[in-house]
Amino acid sequence: MIKGTGIDLTEIYRIKKNLENERFLQKIYTEGERKYLEVRKFNPQTAAGMFAAKEAVAKSLGTGFSNFGPIDIEIVKDELGKPIVKLYGNALKRAEKLEIKTIHISISHTEDLAIAQCIAE
Repeated sequence: MIKGTGIDLTEIYRIKKNLENERFLQKIYTEGERKYLEVRKFNPQTAAGMFAAKEAVAKSLGTGFSNFGPIDIEIVKDELGKPIVKLYGNALKRAEKLEIKTIHISISHTEDLAIAQCIAE
């Protein structure tokens, strides 16, 4: 049963201009995500896609970032490169309250925009 959906469109230039700001990186991306971004040489399209995914997940939880932050949502890749969502803190508590068991995420981008769609079951 679908418990929530979310979608987000992010302008890549907005993320790109902040990728050298350590405070921004620590506020938005988990340690694992920062390591992944480092391996990807802080590719702005990758970073914007992850950001859009976090926003889409927050929307699917029905609250946006009102009781938790982007750091409570982690976007990782499985062995085939499929994005996977991990929740922590109040984001996890919200998902548990809604009895969400699975979160599907899809991320895409162009040169200028990144988009993510989320379905929470």
